[in-house]
Amino acid sequence: MSIKLKYFTIPEAEMLIPTIIELIAAAQETKVRIEKKVDDWRKVHKTVSEAEEAVLRGQVDFLASHLETQLGKISELGAVPKDLDLGLIDFPARINHKEGYLCWKLGENKIQYWHTLTDGLPGRKPITKDTKIN
Repeated sequence: MSIKLKYFTIPEAEMLIPTIIELIAAAQETKVRIEKKVDDWRKVHKTVSEAEEAVLRGQVDFLASHLETQLGKISELGAVPKDLDLGLIDFPARINHKEGYLCWKLGENKIQYWHTLTDGLPGRKPITKDTKIN
């Protein structure tokens, strides 16, 4: 099975933002639950039985699998999750006749930035009237 890369236009990417916001919120909640379980384990791992420790490890593994599934749903939409804490998502696009990413993060109400394949968040550039997205 081959996966075909989808290139997004701004309207196509912005249509997904409400769904992505829900997925990010759920994934962030799962991450918090994982961190709490790991913290709980650190506090008690020397004082609990192997069975109790195995239960905690199993819970962390289950939550980690759940988090992977949640992030996978974002990927299935064609978007690329980059930083869960920031809610940073990239959308593959053709920008100025080259491959790049439309860049969006939680708290932004629309897509206003882009970057090259290698620049990432520090290289975000504002989308202007001269930016060609095709």
